[in-house]
Amino acid sequence: MNKDNLEIKKTLFSAFENHKKENFIGAKKLYKKILKSDPNYFDAIFLLGTLLIQMKNFDEAINLLKKAILIQPGYGDAHHNLGLAFVEIKEFNLAIPHTQKAIQLEPNNVEAYNNLGNIFKELRDFKKSKACYEKAIQIKPNFAKAKNNLGNILKEQGELTEAMNCYKEVIKIEPKQANAHYNLAVLFKVLGDFENTIKSFQEVIKYEPKNLIAIYELSNLKKNFLDNNLKDKINRILTDDECNYENRAYGNFLLAKYELENKNYESEFDYLLKGHSNFFKSELKKFNKGIKYWLDELPKNKELINYNKENKKIKEIEHEIRPIFIIGFPRCGSTLVEKIIASSNQYIPIGEETNILTSFVGEKLNKNKSLNSDIENDRTILFKEYKNKKLIEKKSNYIFTDKSLDNFFYIDIIKKIFPNAKVINCKRNPTSSIMSLLKTILRDVTWAHNIDHIFKFFDNYYKMIENFKKIFPNYIYELEYEKFVKDPEFEAKKLISFCNLKWNNKCLEFYKRKDLISKTASNVQIRNAVYTDSINKYLPYSEFLKKHGKKYSWFN
Repeated sequence: MNKDNLEIKKTLFSAFENHKKENFIGAKKLYKKILKSDPNYFDAIFLLGTLLIQMKNFDEAINLLKKAILIQPGYGDAHHNLGLAFVEIKEFNLAIPHTQKAIQLEPNNVEAYNNLGNIFKELRDFKKSKACYEKAIQIKPNFAKAKNNLGNILKEQGELTEAMNCYKEVIKIEPKQANAHYNLAVLFKVLGDFENTIKSFQEVIKYEPKNLIAIYELSNLKKNFLDNNLKDKINRILTDDECNYENRAYGNFLLAKYELENKNYESEFDYLLKGHSNFFKSELKKFNKGIKYWLDELPKNKELINYNKENKKIKEIEHEIRPIFIIGFPRCGSTLVEKIIASSNQYIPIGEETNILTSFVGEKLNKNKSLNSDIENDRTILFKEYKNKKLIEKKSNYIFTDKSLDNFFYIDIIKKIFPNAKVINCKRNPTSSIMSLLKTILRDVTWAHNIDHIFKFFDNYYKMIENFKKIFPNYIYELEYEKFVKDPEFEAKKLISFCNLKWNNKCLEFYKRKDLISKTASNVQIRNAVYTDSINKYLPYSEFLKKHGKKYSWFN
């Protein structure tokens, strides 16, 4: 070995030691020193690319890892890490082939199988995602990470008992894994088992004392939880340089609660905005991409109000599919409406937020740049998706609910694919809707973390509904939240009649059901009778919203 090579080896060793100790800046300088001497030195290229992923410099990381693959195409870790870098910038379709190549080169690479499962989960291909996690577990039965992720997929698919078993198995393998305790807490909450929800969130905090997300969740479930000692702790955590954007978001949401207790509404409002701003930063690339789609591209698509423009006839089917679509703006009382509909004597499968139409439209626009193709084929695809969700069933007389609120974009598609559908628009005072949304963290809703984005989305919702009402005046049933809570029985009877269902007093006693399951943000509220105190609770915030809403006719 010549002197230069020996020097490079020493520098590489030193760089790697710094890398392991998370002295990223020192390691980066040493890797670059090697590449200055030898630009094609594989180990330095690969390790620097990997380091840059950790430093969140994804573009440079991708370029280096591509170069590493050109030098050594058969090195599985380079493909795997390149896949991880593409995932970080939300380029999931670019991540797939490299992650698959890593598996091809190393068939027992459980991390690659797990990450491929994560990619398919992001693309909402739950079948493939589940298969990847199961393969990882088959290779390594005690692979806690894959078991935890499998639990998440099973929960998404409604297999709640199986999901719970997965989380409990993870905790047996790794009792201190806070993530599994957190997922178990969320599942208990879905099931309405709040005693175990609290216990599981307390376990999260036991192993991660600075986890403000779990502390926030407990604040929603325990009375007199917010004291001065906790407030001091929250402020200390927020001053920690290692506190990430997501944790900062929940810290600000917690501080907003303290201001609300003291009726300092303006300070509360400021903390809410700060919290959402931090949450937005935690998923910046993903949210920016989503905002462009939801606030600009989708609302401007003229095919949404001119679906099947060639007026192709659709064949009759052997039975009438009679879905009930519940649409609106988040926090409009839609979960309440769905539970009332599903609580009569007739068995009705509850879809909650299926996102089936959203995924269907998104995929069509992504592949074809157009919605208009073959309506018969579209119907086949949609029927299959609803059947996979176990919603189209003979025993329910083919009636089911879908409470994906953004289906207001797809009313024309609904009318033509499902001619026997019922559409219910849940309306609520805009100030109440917007403030209720600000006080809620809808984690995956890209536009819900910025006040101006929220107003813009409400405007899109308002315009779509008004436009469709002009074309088909009697098609949409409008249920006004404020009227409903003032006279629940009268309004509920009208609603049930519109759905062509039989009225039963149980409809308003939905909260007594032992099988009541909800994954929505209204999970806690729906376990109580209809109450009226939510009508005027948002009046103190009207002044703070005025400057954001002054350009919208529906707000003034």
